Amino acid sequence: MIDYSLILSINYAKKRWVLAGNTYEGLEWYDESQKPTKEELDSQWNKVESDSKKNNCKEESKKRIASSDWSVLSDVKIQNKAQFENYRSTLRNLILNPIEDPIFPIEPAPIWILQPDITGDNNG
Repeated sequence: MIDYSLILSINYAKKRWVLAGNTYEGLEWYDESQKPTKEELDSQWNKVESDSKKNNCKEESKKRIASSDWSVLSDVKIQNKAQFENYRSTLRNLILNPIEDPIFPIEPAPIWILQPDITGDNNG
């Protein structure tokens, strides 16, 4: 289904228009320029849809990489740091080269390195 509001908000953002519902018949054109025809808007849909999906991929990848920033800090002691680096590398690739229908990698569970008790308190 063609999303006219998305096409209009992206390709005609600086024009004056109102869309009631999401059909071409609901488009009220208030701009001085000529109102685009239904055929013109329909012909833009495939690119707008593709660009929108790629943008969603990029934004979701950014959120996921930001939520794993802690894993690469120098004071974080985990055994599987390489798994996190690979996870984040895959996400960076999706940010730089977004795709329409991504399969996001699963974030690894941290395997913590237990530190010895350095307080000198052996009583637990």
